Parts: sequence; structure tokens; C-alpha cells
Amino acid sequence: MKKSVMFFFVLTALAMSSLQPALSAAEETRKPVDVVFMTTPFGTHMYNVGAAAEQVFKKAGSWVRIKHQETPGAMYMYRYIAKNREKMKKCEVDYTLAIGSAGIVDFLAEGRKPFDKVPWPTVKALVSSPAVMGVYGTFDPNIKTLDYLAGKRVGTGERSRPFQGILLDKPLFGAMGIYKDITWAPLGAIGCKDAFLNGKIDVIPLRFMGMLMVGPKGRFVCPKSAGGAATMEILNSGRQMYFVPMSPSDLAKANKVPGALTQYPILFKKGAFTGLEQDLPGRAGPGAVLCDDSLPDDIAEEIVRVWSKHRKDFAKYHAVLNFMPMTPYPLGARSDQVHPGTVKAMKQMGLPIPEFKF
Repeated sequence: MKKSVMFFFVLTALAMSSLQPALSAAEETRKPVDVVFMTTPFGTHMYNVGAAAEQVFKKAGSWVRIKHQETPGAMYMYRYIAKNREKMKKCEVDYTLAIGSAGIVDFLAEGRKPFDKVPWPTVKALVSSPAVMGVYGTFDPNIKTLDYLAGKRVGTGERSRPFQGILLDKPLFGAMGIYKDITWAPLGAIGCKDAFLNGKIDVIPLRFMGMLMVGPKGRFVCPKSAGGAATMEILNSGRQMYFVPMSPSDLAKANKVPGALTQYPILFKKGAFTGLEQDLPGRAGPGAVLCDDSLPDDIAEEIVRVWSKHRKDFAKYHAVLNFMPMTPYPLGARSDQVHPGTVKAMKQMGLPIPEFKF
């Protein structure tokens, strides 16, 4: 009797062990899912993120197949998702991601201008991407703080690009009480560069792509960055450049303006860019991939997993992607703005959710 019982258990154990690999394989096999990733046009850093993501996910063997789609720009991307989210939920069209920034989530969700005609109330931040950041520069050593910009000619983004112009300028300098005292030159990066080098304007915004990190005190810091073409031409002009710090206290004033674009303080560490010989307070625009809250959690989790595990592979497609944040968590986004699948993935991978302070 004892031998029979023992024989039965041995057979059962052998049967279970032979089935286990098949069960594991079945559990790990997922039907491929196509996800469209919309970005801005070729030549932009946002395009680079999408183009790299398509290749990274393919080589990682992910069951989420990223299909990069170049678009004319932000309005096209966000309008498409806002209008087709119900079709996505019914699987009539592919789920779609859009490149963007943590700072514009509230604008989209609430339908603030310029998104009043394309509100997207269910928008969420999914994963991080390189940040846009900057400070002001001048050839005038007497311009020492932002207050000194009163009475000066200052470059800014084109009127057609409000997130690089008036939506940054007016809350900040309006809260400081000097917005109307500044002569604004909305010429864009190239136009501002030419005007600045020819003495037509006094102060210029210097823009960089850089790595955003959360420092020991919960503050954003940038250890390394690279200037855009216009910025690098200025820094390499051979003339003495003076950097105008953007103090966190000044940016805090702008953040108290109702409905204003969030101004994220950042500390450029010494050597973060060419000519920086000491730590310098600046401003950041944290990059983020956006999605609809209807994106299934398992798809979101897989995207975050690949984004994290294969972070270094992004830089193989473009050097600027060396500045991808070390964490896949969308830095700069509030917890209520983040997709729940992102939070689940962070916990599954044992990664801490960064806590930052303004």
C-alpha cells in the first residue's frame, strides 16, 4: 500500500514538472498589439524619441509593437487621440501615444488655450523622455538677474509656438511686474540667434536638451545637456557670455498665476553645458509620452518595462537620447496625471517613484 501511494505521488510530480514549462511558455506568449506613437516632424528631438522607440521595442522582442508616425505637430496628435479615443476602446483603431510634456497635461485635460477646440480630459502621462531646459544669456555683464530684463530687448519663441513664448514669458515676468517693461522679439531660435549676434536684442533664451534628475533634496538637477544648433552657435561665437540665473523664487511666483504653464526650476550643475563654470539655476520642461487613460494597464506596463530595461538602447539611434531620464516615471507629472499602469510597472520592477519638489 505504501509503495502504491509513493508511486502515485512520484508519477504526479513527474507529470506536473513536465507540464510546468509549457504552462510558463503559454503564460509568457502574448498576442502582438500594435500601438501608434505620434511625434512631431523629422528633425525634432521628439521625432527622435518615436523613431528610436519603434526600433527598441522591435529588437527587445516586445509583444507591444510600436509604430512610429511623424505628424505636423502637437495639434494634430492631440486632436486625433481626443476624437478617436472611443474607437480605440472598441479596438476599431490602434491605441495611440503622443509625444509631449508633463507641463501641458492640465492644458489638454481642461481644454485651455490653445487646446480649447481639442480638449482631452482623459490624458495621462505614461513614461519620461528627455527634457527641454534653459536659461537666459547676454553679452552685457551688468544684467545679473531676471529683474534686469526690464527695459531690455529680449528674444522669445514665435507667436505660433506659444509654449516657447508667451505661455512662459507672461506668467513669469507678469508676476514679477515687468512683463510690459520688456521689448519682446518673437523671432524663434534662429531669428533670435541672428538678432542677438548682430546686437539687435540684448538677451536671448538659451535652450538645451538635457538629462533631468531628482537631486537629494527632491529638486530637479541637470548633470549634462547639449545645446540646440542656435544655442551652440552663440556659445561658440568667441564672445564672453554671461548667464542670467532663473531663481526658484521667481519661478514660484509664476506658478501662483491661475491657469499658468508650470515653471519647473532646475539646477544646471557645473559643466552641464559648454562654458558653465558654476552651478546655475534655470528652468526645465520635462518631456513625457502621453496616452489616454483607456490604454489597458497591461499594455502600459509593458511599455514602461521596455522603456526602463532598454533605456541605453535609445541612444544607439540618436545621441540626444543619452539624456533620457534614468527613471521611466514621467518626471514633473503629479500622481493624478500618471497612468495607473505606470505605477504598477514601477512597483513590479521594484523601482522607486521619484518625489520632487518645486
